[in-house]
Amino acid sequence: MLRLNPILFNFILSLYIFFMNYFSMLNFLSSKINDYVFLLISYAIFFLLIFLAVNILCFFRFFAYFFYVLLVISTGFAMYFVSTYGVVIDTIMIHSLFATDIKEANDFLSWHFFVFIFLSVVLPLILLKFLRIKANCKKSQLLMILINIIALVGILFASSKTFIPFLRANDIIRYYNVPFYQFYSSYKLAKMYFTPKKELQKISLDAKMNDDNMSKTFILVVGETARAKNYSLGGYAKNDTNFYTKDLGVHYFSNFSSCGTATAQSLPCMFSIHNRVDFSKTENYENVLSVLNRFIDVHWLDNNTGGCKGVCNEIKSIIKAKDYDGWLVDSASELLANKKDKNTLIIVHLQGSHGPSYYLRYPKEFEKFKPICNTNKLQECSEEALYNTYDNTLLYTDYLISKLIKLLEKDNADKKALFYLSDHGESLGENGFYLHGMPYYLAPKEQIQIPAILWMNYEYVNKNKLAFDLSQDNLFSTLLGFFNISTKDYKNNYDLFNDNLENNL
Repeated sequence: MLRLNPILFNFILSLYIFFMNYFSMLNFLSSKINDYVFLLISYAIFFLLIFLAVNILCFFRFFAYFFYVLLVISTGFAMYFVSTYGVVIDTIMIHSLFATDIKEANDFLSWHFFVFIFLSVVLPLILLKFLRIKANCKKSQLLMILINIIALVGILFASSKTFIPFLRANDIIRYYNVPFYQFYSSYKLAKMYFTPKKELQKISLDAKMNDDNMSKTFILVVGETARAKNYSLGGYAKNDTNFYTKDLGVHYFSNFSSCGTATAQSLPCMFSIHNRVDFSKTENYENVLSVLNRFIDVHWLDNNTGGCKGVCNEIKSIIKAKDYDGWLVDSASELLANKKDKNTLIIVHLQGSHGPSYYLRYPKEFEKFKPICNTNKLQECSEEALYNTYDNTLLYTDYLISKLIKLLEKDNADKKALFYLSDHGESLGENGFYLHGMPYYLAPKEQIQIPAILWMNYEYVNKNKLAFDLSQDNLFSTLLGFFNISTKDYKNNYDLFNDNLENNL
């Protein structure tokens, strides 16, 4: 059994965290700073901040063991995803983590994951079994904390003319401070969950349905992780990802944006009465489906492992988690065959292109584009293989959309439409980023620009506006407009079916 002075124990733990941050903070600093001396100063400041935090957290011996375990586990696991996929682990990402089920979690497992966790988490925890911290060193610990603060303040003061402007220009640096930013994000998430929710706020109480004696059917398809960049309807030339819908008379919106970069944010936001800039995840309002449900028959079909994120709580829903999305078409067909209201809305929430195991998102017969990336270790695949695999997921989704359109063609309603839009986009290795979930103002366009497809059984009045800057903010008024529901909350300039449609600027 090795007995360590608590200061040495804290120093070793701080070094572990410092060097584990090579993939995030240190790499970020190296990419932004060309001056070697300033880079060393930045490293020194970062280490002193870690050392100060560890000395404070581990001041008492019992807490030292607890925080050693907590810091090692959180640093190791967080750094795996940061280094492997280039993601930023913030409040939204942690929220998505808690919504992940076993099926989705399995997609992230690989031999690389187990090796990384063994080396970065298991071995340091085994080492702790052979370490003991000496007692009665409180005075020396207090002195070390004081020296640490003096050194930190001194370096910051001496370099303030360069370091402070650098921080102001690169405030995103806080996202790369593993695991302390994740602790802060977890605190924010816990605060959000444990803060008592206000009573559900009713919306659009003045709403009324203006009956035009027409029966109407609308299928809203909410995709998962589809990005506009890989849609051939939008000019993508590598693979024909819209093979099935391109000849069905669909309209493609070429500048459509998501409300967030993760399902937990974008799904509630797109149905909200509030636009993206005003939407809050903590809000407790009814959504547009609550309004529609007062007048028409509304159904939610879901194959996404995270479910509907509370959006479908007030309507009839079927939520499963099967390997492929095909069953959703069969269920939609059954609903249409047995509909009891002349006005019907069916929301189909796909599993779509959820990564990183894209090769598991489509049946074998849709593996049209080869070679493929048949691993969740995306950086091991060539760009061609990764794109091909992802494009196969889009092709399968396109096939399902075409099947739904053909269902609508046979439906007996007078007025029929299908609208497809993804919840958010996806990064496929551009600038070292994979997957999604980046903070919105930092997110690359691949995670924000999404495909949007409209099919109708009548002439579309806004054919000349398909290139407008539009977004998920348009969905609220579009659904109300289609079913001819009037309310003060309806905005005709946001309604895709209204000839007053405007750019979202």
